[in-house]
Amino acid sequence: MALVLEVVSESLSPRREHVFAHFEKDTRFNPTWWASGSAKSPVSYCRFLDEGEEIGRAKILPGSRAYAGYTTWSCPQAGATEIDLIEIRPDLRRSGNRYGRQAVVAIGRTYGQPVIAMSLDETSDLFWRSLGWRAHTHPDGDRYRTLFTSA
Repeated sequence: MALVLEVVSESLSPRREHVFAHFEKDTRFNPTWWASGSAKSPVSYCRFLDEGEEIGRAKILPGSRAYAGYTTWSCPQAGATEIDLIEIRPDLRRSGNRYGRQAVVAIGRTYGQPVIAMSLDETSDLFWRSLGWRAHTHPDGDRYRTLFTSA
C-alpha cells in the first residue's frame, strides 16, 4: 500500500501569524518539534500513514521564496515547497520501507515542485543526498546551513 499524506492543520494566508496545536502527543516523535507553535507564512502540518498507522510528520511551507543568497540556486517566481521539518518514527527509519523517501515524494505530489529543505545536521544531510538532491552552500560560509533542492 502507498503512503498516505494527511493534512492535520494548515493556513495558507501569508499575511498573519498562525498559531496551531499541531499533533496529539506521541512519545514516538520528537516532542519539541510537534508541540504548539507559530508561523508567519503559509504553513501546512501533515502526517504520513501506512495502513492507517502514523509513521511520520512534516511541517511544510508552501510557496517559500527564501534563500536568495544561495547563488547556485534560483527560486522560481512562484516559490518552492519547503520542508521545514520532517520526521519518520525512529523505530521505522531503516526498516527497508523507505518511508522517508515515500514521504518526500508525497509532499512533492501534494504541494508541487521543486521541493527544498535546509540542513539540520549531518544525519539530515545524508538523507537529502541519498535522494539525489543537490546541495547548495551559501557564499558567506559556514554560518549558513546547506540548502538542498530536488531540482
